[in-house]
Amino acid sequence: MCGRFVISSNDTFGLKYETSYNIVPSQMIPVKIKDEAKLMKWSYAPLWKKDMNLINCRSETMHEKASFKSAKRCVIFHNGWFEWQRKDKEKIPFYHYSTSNNFAGLYNEIGCLILTRNSTDNINHIHHRQPVLLEDNEISYYLEGEDIINSHANNNINFHRISKDVNNPRNNNSSLIEAVNFS
Repeated sequence: MCGRFVISSNDTFGLKYETSYNIVPSQMIPVKIKDEAKLMKWSYAPLWKKDMNLINCRSETMHEKASFKSAKRCVIFHNGWFEWQRKDKEKIPFYHYSTSNNFAGLYNEIGCLILTRNSTDNINHIHHRQPVLLEDNEISYYLEGEDIINSHANNNINFHRISKDVNNPRNNNSSLIEAVNFS
């Protein structure tokens, strides 16, 4: 789930950031933490196993798993994300976007990851998991420790099918998020 996403805004959380239409794990991304915003590597590892490279965490188990016991909360800015639907032996890419530009996340000194949840009914035919989305007015509550997994933001997701050009991480332009009609 959510192995790639888009940041098409140049000013995120007050940080200057170069537009990217195909963000991949290990890239530096803008992240909001309690008192500041900073660039952080999108790849998390517990301090006791620094080679794990996790990019997602199930919100249902974030309080139970040892890997996340010392993690702190963050919010990751996005303009949309990609998911692939499996049909027979084919993987069909879709671009997802919402009125919310905030992923709930976790971080430590190594990097950050995105929290996930079960997909809402309107997108679960594409993928069974989705990122946890937050409204702007929920950011401070989440950062202070409130578990906001079922925000209304999760119900306002739009999507469309896109070109398989997104499959190559070297492709990075606005055409990746354009709808493609397949007959």
